[in-house]
Amino acid sequence: MSPLLASRPRLMPQVQCAHKKGSGSTKNGRDSNAQRMGVKVYGNQAVKAGGIIIRQRGTSFHPGNNVGLGKDYTIYSLIEGKVCFEDNTHKRGTKRVSVYPAGDDAPGNGSKQNAEFVKGKYFAKREAARQAAAASAE
Repeated sequence: MSPLLASRPRLMPQVQCAHKKGSGSTKNGRDSNAQRMGVKVYGNQAVKAGGIIIRQRGTSFHPGNNVGLGKDYTIYSLIEGKVCFEDNTHKRGTKRVSVYPAGDDAPGNGSKQNAEFVKGKYFAKREAARQAAAASAE
């Protein structure tokens, strides 16, 4: 080997690696499933024994005749019959849900409160109010 080559430092070949950096983790990115609350069976509709009438948090509706209240405040039917929404006589300003046998003339089956919770009428009433407001604006 020549003295010129021997005096030069030897270069070692270098291997290049990927330049990607490790990505950080995030504490977000998850969500819980919907709870599916609300009225499941409306006024004057038939319900079977054990059928869920209302899923709620707290007692927005109180249990009446022939219904039970679950530990998560679910109101369910104890007998087969028709659902009836009525005013709570024990506590003003609250509503009560009862179930009466299908052929029975229930105390609340023709009441104003029950008519409000008949599904078709409940939404039709809201639509009529919107149309009246639109007509008065013109």
